[in-house]
Amino acid sequence: MVNKNAVFNYEHQFYLDGILLSGVTNVDGGYSIDESPIHIIGKGYAYPVRQGPLVGNFNISKYYIGKDSLLNYTGQDSFSASINYGDASFGFQSGYLSEYSISAGIGQIPQSNASIITYGDFGSGVSSEGSSANPPIQIPNQGSITLNTDGYENNRVSSFSYTMRINREPLYQIGSVHPVQVDIQYPIFQEISVSMEINDYEVDNITSYLTSPKQKDISISFKNPINDHEIETFEIKKSRLLSQSISSSSDDVLSVDLVYNGYINKK
Repeated sequence: MVNKNAVFNYEHQFYLDGILLSGVTNVDGGYSIDESPIHIIGKGYAYPVRQGPLVGNFNISKYYIGKDSLLNYTGQDSFSASINYGDASFGFQSGYLSEYSISAGIGQIPQSNASIITYGDFGSGVSSEGSSANPPIQIPNQGSITLNTDGYENNRVSSFSYTMRINREPLYQIGSVHPVQVDIQYPIFQEISVSMEINDYEVDNITSYLTSPKQKDISISFKNPINDHEIETFEIKKSRLLSQSISSSSDDVLSVDLVYNGYINKK
């Protein structure tokens, strides 16, 4: 009798450029091919032709339990990754980080999400398995995560998130179905969202943006709670406050949600 059991979560691994990635909670990936039919007078439908490049997408969700290897690929470098199970694998050979986000709140392990766009080989039989060491596991908690900026000293930050979005532009040449080069389309977009309980914070009038828009440097630091060593820092230079919303209810405290945007230009 043939064994037709499903592959359980503890029976497969996720590799990133030869590193067995730790803390992964969800992975999904796939591709779609865009084609259009050719119609000929006197015959009608003849044959479909491909429209556009061969592109795949991968999404990774994981607990932030130490320095994230994915952040090594915010530049021009590509990387490979795969899901390996038994003697089989599913992955890609050439991927580029298009979006990365991390969120944290009181009493929660920080979580990160990454979106990847792929060019080239994508599917079964593509493996990125290797023996490279994963960065040391260091789990920050609410006491070792710091939001560094002015104006929040008397107001209790309850949660925040950081997002980086990188637009990519593939360049092709005749005779090749894969790009010969993938460039970053600057600027790189950044966003920090902050939720906090209000003590003395005052929401600005919307017209103040026209005369004196709020602009400040903001950074989020993650440290090892055991030895206070810095794990990673996310920073937005000259961020601008573009969204403010205040909320109140009969069974909760007064709170405000703030959104700051910033950009990284090519140096």
